[in-house]
Amino acid sequence: MVTRAPKNKAAIMAAEIFKASQKSNRMCLILLSWQESAQRPLVVAANRDEFFQRPTEAAHFWPDQPDVLAGRDGEYGGSWLGLSRSGRFAAITNLREASGGERSRGELVRDFLSSSTSCDYFFESVEANKAAYRPFNMIAFDGQQLAISHSLQSGWQALPPGLHCVGNIPFGEHNAKINKALSDFEGRMSKDSAAALLALMQDDTESESSPEPLQRALSCRFVRSDVYGTRSSSALMLDDKHRWDFWEQNFDDKQRASALQYFQLQGSVKR
Repeated sequence: MVTRAPKNKAAIMAAEIFKASQKSNRMCLILLSWQESAQRPLVVAANRDEFFQRPTEAAHFWPDQPDVLAGRDGEYGGSWLGLSRSGRFAAITNLREASGGERSRGELVRDFLSSSTSCDYFFESVEANKAAYRPFNMIAFDGQQLAISHSLQSGWQALPPGLHCVGNIPFGEHNAKINKALSDFEGRMSKDSAAALLALMQDDTESESSPEPLQRALSCRFVRSDVYGTRSSSALMLDDKHRWDFWEQNFDDKQRASALQYFQLQGSVKR
């Protein structure tokens, strides 16, 4: 854990976090169980890590796009994870050590959730403009297919059944943080509960040894530091009747937990 610094050191701390993040196992994490259970064909556990000063809205139905249920970035208007009333799902992480454009990657989550196209059609439409967005890994579910695309490779792929982890390196690559998360996720799946998934995501055990306290903090699944850390943990479950259960736990700038939010959606898309 990183001790809290005085507020006048916030800018220095932010620069240190950015520097450390370029070589760490760090930051946002999405765990997925896909077609491992007939009763729960898709289970998701995710953490969003961000600077505390960045304006953020917790998950809600957006007034300007009422079919979208998602948290919202107050800076650019996009999202990092959400559902649609029809049962679509999307989530995104950033890619470290990668260059890209200036468009917010959160626009992709927003655009997919507000559309009715297949994953294949959506990712094909994005392909020509990938370089315009800030680097990303993006997961999308259209009711039939669970697919992923990332900035550093052309094309996209449908995910096979199994357990998957999406972090801040290109999908398919592994590091200590991802390996530990997958191992712990597998051990929790038999419990089939939101409480177990949220506890999994709020584990602040270090996944790497380092002489640098900040490096160790960023290697944790639940990140704690002075100006940056885990802002929310989410658990989502899709059942065999196309119903989504969605829990979200948010944290303030002292990382005190807010009241747990719960939503239930009856999707209309068919797998």
